[in-house]
Amino acid sequence: MAGRPRKSVADAAAEPKAKKETAPKKEAAKKETAKKASTKKASKTTKFKLTLTNAQAQNAQKVTVAGEFNEWDKEATPMTKTLEGFEVELSLENGKKYQFRYVLDGATWINDPYRPTVDNGMGEQNSVLDAAL
Repeated sequence: MAGRPRKSVADAAAEPKAKKETAPKKEAAKKETAKKASTKKASKTTKFKLTLTNAQAQNAQKVTVAGEFNEWDKEATPMTKTLEGFEVELSLENGKKYQFRYVLDGATWINDPYRPTVDNGMGEQNSVLDAAL
């Protein structure tokens, strides 16, 4: 009678154990990695979504955000053009307040109409993002 060669009792008994031992370890490792990743993200940064309507942006073609989070570089943080205006999402380190302004077409600086402002020491106001909460 021809057929498959039979495994020894020792081989058959060892095979399922090897699979069962590695599966729980892999699951535990996945859970631990996911836990660490979510803890890091949740505890270190706050996300802010900034938006300007076309009217608020004075119908600019390009809007960027300059502030303490990008060393006031008016080209570093461009906003995305939408049908309604412009938007951008920032992830900022917790525990701080950040001053910023919008830059319209590379020349005109304006404040965020939805955020509080503070005196910037140069006779103008800057908008504030508060990630200190």
